[in-house]
Amino acid sequence: MSLWTRLANVFRGARLNRELDEELRSHLEEAVEHGRDPAEAQRAFGSALKQSEASRDAKLIVWLGSLRADAVFGWRQLRKNKVTSAAAILSLALSIGACTSAFRLIDALLLRPLPVANPERLFVAGRQGIDPGGNSRISESWEYPLFRRMRTVAREKADLIAISNASRVDLTYKSDQEMEKATLQYVSGWMFSTFVLRPALGRLLTEGDDLEPNAHPYAVLSYDYWKRRLGQDAKVVGRTFRMGNDVYTIVGVVAPPFTGTEPGAMTDIFIPTMMHPGVIRSDWSWFRTYVHLKPGAAI
Repeated sequence: MSLWTRLANVFRGARLNRELDEELRSHLEEAVEHGRDPAEAQRAFGSALKQSEASRDAKLIVWLGSLRADAVFGWRQLRKNKVTSAAAILSLALSIGACTSAFRLIDALLLRPLPVANPERLFVAGRQGIDPGGNSRISESWEYPLFRRMRTVAREKADLIAISNASRVDLTYKSDQEMEKATLQYVSGWMFSTFVLRPALGRLLTEGDDLEPNAHPYAVLSYDYWKRRLGQDAKVVGRTFRMGNDVYTIVGVVAPPFTGTEPGAMTDIFIPTMMHPGVIRSDWSWFRTYVHLKPGAAI
């Protein structure tokens, strides 16, 4: 018997049972026609139930038939106890949803590496000090003048990148009456080239965009923000938006899946660090220092 026939028999149980009963009955009738006593023929043939089960196993896929029988039995029990079944299914659905959400959060925050070149060589610099209350504390915030000195010292072994925390800001593409919220990060202009990121449209920020305070009001959009807010408009390069008293020009869109350096956060807009007022102040700690080790270098 072919595999397809045995597979089809799994889903035609009632008809298969009738065919087996008819086949067993025909064998007994044939024995009686040849002159054998009906009782003797029945004893010689053996238990009808045992013969039926053996024939049934030969004509279908046993484990699949058992699975189907269990599914049918389970469905009948669910229909018989509707309230209890509904409560159990709802509890199971909530549990699965909670576990899935928790895993996705853990994956985004702890397991999945940043989509940058050589993420295993990327570190965040921290420092330990004494707060005004006399307590020891560890901080990841840095002043920009200090960052520039550290970058000069470490240039041979690592690329240092200044990146602010992602923050929600007010901006407008047209009039002030159409103000909206967006998530923004100030980043070193050389971040994109160090991470070997590519533009999906236009260009990305460069080191030349991040040399002098307030000199280059440029912005790069994340792919997700470009798709969600601007409908993947191919003419977005060159458009401007206002944030505070400054007008920024969009120069490009970064290719996915990069959405920022904070796991679990989605950054919409990237702006050069030199556009932040804190770059000229030595008493304003407002960004993190990312250390991207060069090949062969060690901490």
